[in-house]
Parts: sequence; structure tokens; C-alpha cells
Amino acid sequence: METHRKIEFMEQSLARLLQMNATADSKLSVIIAIDTSMLFIEAVLTQRGASAPGWVFASAAVAAVCLLLSLLFLSVCALPRTSRTTSSVIFFGSIAANDAGTYARMVKGLTEEQYLDDLISQCHRNAQIASAKYVWIQRAQWAWFGSILPWLLTVYGIYRIL
Repeated sequence: METHRKIEFMEQSLARLLQMNATADSKLSVIIAIDTSMLFIEAVLTQRGASAPGWVFASAAVAAVCLLLSLLFLSVCALPRTSRTTSSVIFFGSIAANDAGTYARMVKGLTEEQYLDDLISQCHRNAQIASAKYVWIQRAQWAWFGSILPWLLTVYGIYRIL
């Protein structure tokens, strides 16, 4: 495959990988909203149900721990991963690390092979980032799923006495 076609392929690959990261971020915000809503509802209900049986509070504690774990995992997912970057004419961190004149010289002196290498490096790094994000989102979802049954039991137990 000629260099120009490889560059086109890698540019498309980088665009897809960046979209995967954006998709992960959009999932993150939905789960954060659900987790915090469930925690808020649980906090309000457990305050109102002070005379509830012990199993309700045990169930509430399990649900709260799961929801807090989910939020912790989502927080790890949301952290920017900009370390492990090299000199690049594509990555914003590397671009910003140089003044405009230095960056212009870097771009103007760039060969097609160097640009292709930069694209390959950026694709690889963004694939690592997307992979890590999806691992943390998966953990957050498992923690959230683990909270659902105890949360429902808590809501049922408190509404039963109100």
C-alpha cells in the first residue's frame, strides 16, 4: 500500500478511535446521573424511614457502597490520560508544549513517513485510552447493577412502613 493510502487509512482509524472515546464519555455522564439520583433517593428515604427494620438499612448500605464504587470507577474513567505522549504534530498536548513558530517548523519539515508514524502512534495511544475507559465503564456498570436489587429492597422496605 502506498504511503498516501496508509495515511488516509490511519486518519480514518484515528477519527474512529476518537469517536470511541467520545462515546465512552457520553455513557459516563448517563451512569453518573443514574448513580447520583439513586443515592439521593436512598438518602432521602432512609432519613424518613428511621423506624425501618435493620434489613432495610443493611440493604441501603450495600446499595450505597455499590453506587459509590460505580461513581469511583466513573471518576477514574473520566480522568484525562495525557501522559505517555511523545513529540507529535497531531496531539494537542505536544502542540501546546511548543510555541507557534516551533510548531510551524515541525509541521513544515514533516515528511509523509514521519506523519504516518505520528498517526500510527496516536492511533495506538487512543486505542489504549479507549480500552482503559471501557474497562472502567464496565466496572462501573457492574457496580451499578449490583446496587439495583438492594436499592429496590430499600425503597420497598421504607415505603412499606410509611
